[in-house]
Amino acid sequence: MKNALFITVLLFMTIFSLQELMAQSKGGYGLKAGLNYNSNGNFFREAGMVYGDPLNNLGFHVGAFGKLNLGPIYLRPELVYGQMKTLVDGDKYLTQRMDAPLLVGLNLFGSLISVFAGPSFHYTLRDDLTGFNYSPDVKRFNAGYHAGVGLNLGRIGLDLRYEREFRGQSVNFEKVVNGGELKYQQLLLGLSIRIN
Repeated sequence: MKNALFITVLLFMTIFSLQELMAQSKGGYGLKAGLNYNSNGNFFREAGMVYGDPLNNLGFHVGAFGKLNLGPIYLRPELVYGQMKTLVDGDKYLTQRMDAPLLVGLNLFGSLISVFAGPSFHYTLRDDLTGFNYSPDVKRFNAGYHAGVGLNLGRIGLDLRYEREFRGQSVNFEKVVNGGELKYQQLLLGLSIRIN
């Protein structure tokens, strides 16, 4: 319950803070949501597993964004709540976190298509994997990057992006991974609606 209140307050603060900035730059702000597929290994190696049971590592994300237009280039900060599933040796583990990507993009063909990339900062709210032997340096904060492509039709946007963490976590899974590094990486498909 505390996490839900924390997330709600953060989203509203972000929306109201960005509203003033975006009004002065002919940018905008809005809401976004979508699906994400989490992988701790290699997407291509896991293709057979995805085909067999595509919902195993499927999660979702929901949040808010702002967009500051600077000619054909734009800046897009986001605040997003995400829930990821990890499948290890037939067992599912849940991770919930707040992500704050700061994307720099380039509009192509007017603003119909865009490509973007940038850093993303993560705060872990819940991680079921903490019951395993974590290394002592695991923190709730982590960083990574996003890169992707978007399609914009007026106020509606659709984007596909790849996300990966810079720093992994050392986890010992008995008989599965011994002293291996766990780095979350995701494919995210998102739908956004610009409010202003």
